[in-house]
Amino acid sequence: MSPAGLYYETNGLEDIGEIYRRMTVNCPHPASKSKRLWELRRATGIGSGNTSAETMLEKAVALLASGGHMRGWFNQCPTASGIGGSSRDRRRSVDLVHWSVPAMRARLVELKWRSDRPSEAVRQALRYGAAYVFCRVHRNGLPLRDASLMDARHLSIEVVAPARYWRAPDLKDLQGCVARAREGLKRFDVGSRIGGLSMCWPFPTGSISCRSPTEPVCSPTAAGRN
Repeated sequence: MSPAGLYYETNGLEDIGEIYRRMTVNCPHPASKSKRLWELRRATGIGSGNTSAETMLEKAVALLASGGHMRGWFNQCPTASGIGGSSRDRRRSVDLVHWSVPAMRARLVELKWRSDRPSEAVRQALRYGAAYVFCRVHRNGLPLRDASLMDARHLSIEVVAPARYWRAPDLKDLQGCVARAREGLKRFDVGSRIGGLSMCWPFPTGSISCRSPTEPVCSPTAAGRN
């Protein structure tokens, strides 16, 4: 078990299969006592001096969900709490999660407004997707047996941001990152690791924008190979 944590040396990787492989090297026998690991919660508190648009938008979703206006939405979902013996990963939380019990569909959403480059947002979302698969594979050895999110049959990893966020000066870098991420996700055989689970990312096709995407990129499932 690596004291560096689950995410050690995953920054910069754009192939979800390679991210997953790195996580298995970092934590070959994962264990955690944290009851917050992949906990569906609504953290609505915000400091009076916090004027971050991303934080305010995320908290607004949590507040609306708490009031019954946005059913199935949660925020600040811990992805590696207690794993690897490192405190570094305590803050590795998905910004927003949507969990539909009837559809057995989970959406992991990286929310962006201005912070970070778009290509880094893509890499971060991929890391969260890999962490979900890793924890799902090791579910019985982690405090996740009763975690409903681990029952998903469909997993979508997404980056949600305003249109201007994608108009980055490093557009070529972003397009290259998206292309490599697409290919990596196509190769990532999640179905051989978790039977019945499909994973996809609704990448925009053509130019990078926040318009409704088409042609989602999916990882093959066990059923899809037959």
